[in-house]
Amino acid sequence: MSLLNFNIDNTKYLRDFSSSSGSIDMSSYGSLSSGNIFNLYNTLYSKPVLKSNSSIWTSSQNRKLLYNTGSSKILPSLKEAGYNAKKGNRLASIAAQNAKDFTGQCATYVKNAIQEAGMGKYIKGDAYECANILKRNKENFKEISTKGLDLSSLPKGCALVYDRGVSNYSSDSGHIEITLGNGKAASDGITNNIRPGARVFIPV
Repeated sequence: MSLLNFNIDNTKYLRDFSSSSGSIDMSSYGSLSSGNIFNLYNTLYSKPVLKSNSSIWTSSQNRKLLYNTGSSKILPSLKEAGYNAKKGNRLASIAAQNAKDFTGQCATYVKNAIQEAGMGKYIKGDAYECANILKRNKENFKEISTKGLDLSSLPKGCALVYDRGVSNYSSDSGHIEITLGNGKAASDGITNNIRPGARVFIPV
């Protein structure tokens, strides 16, 4: 069975609807909109049921709740990922000690802290690019799902990576910081109120 064209004009009739059982004359149905052609199809053929564009979009958005921005697979929860408290405590301690004031160098401070903690080499890149850097550093970090997760409740040493423009951070560079386990986070300065919208990489 084939439906050749859903983009019909309200002022025209759909003359033919080809199927394996023959041809159906649609002229008696009057003017059809692009919306009710789906309803007509579903009435005539119960399986499979076609969905309108809006239904398909909604279904797609619901599926995205299981994914993080920029990720192509379902991610584990904090509990499932295997958080390493020893690494997390060391990284958070170094990040907090190094933090001074916000000068637009969050990525530099965080990557220096990661290197000083022995959890990876310093790799050039803006804050938002640290998502890919950390994703490749599989020995020390693992990305987790943020579904239903309060970022301020994260344990020490988790890296929060914000894409460009997310949560009012830089539209050019994004932002990155390390959680301190008390609702705060450190980079070049100390964030007292962690913002939503970050991808989360925990120490493992």
